[in-house]
Amino acid sequence: MSVPRPPSSCLMKIRVTFAIIGALVGLSVLIVFGVQYHNWNVALWGLLSGIAASVTLFVHIAYIRNYWEVNPYPLQRLMLAGCFVQLVGVCGFVTYLTLAIVNKQGLIIEGPGYYLTCVWCFMTWKWGFLLLYLSRSYKRLYQQTYSLLQKGDDDNMNHSYS
Repeated sequence: MSVPRPPSSCLMKIRVTFAIIGALVGLSVLIVFGVQYHNWNVALWGLLSGIAASVTLFVHIAYIRNYWEVNPYPLQRLMLAGCFVQLVGVCGFVTYLTLAIVNKQGLIIEGPGYYLTCVWCFMTWKWGFLLLYLSRSYKRLYQQTYSLLQKGDDDNMNHSYS
């Protein structure tokens, strides 16, 4: 198994920028589609997408500040959260696509527009996938270090009692 390489500074800036944009767009979708167009399906899925983007942003910032180097264990729970968000996004996508087809609905902005909701279910899935993938990649960066440290600590303990 090859040792994973840490992301470059430029790649980290790109990741953080996209996560910030995702969080802001999710919040703006909540405001615009909820308040202006009264399409609460799109508004709430946009909010969920923005929350997932915000958690992904937190993962990046924690990596930049070397938090995962000290405590990589929450990454496992964040990976699980990413799986759950993906599952919710796929279920929502299939449900709203089915509703749009069954109701023979066109592209509706105001009221319950199901096709636009499908777009935001997909965006929620995407941020769930990125949360899972990036949490896993950061975990892999430190996994080998911690396994070597634990093995080294076990060796030191055995020699100290001999």
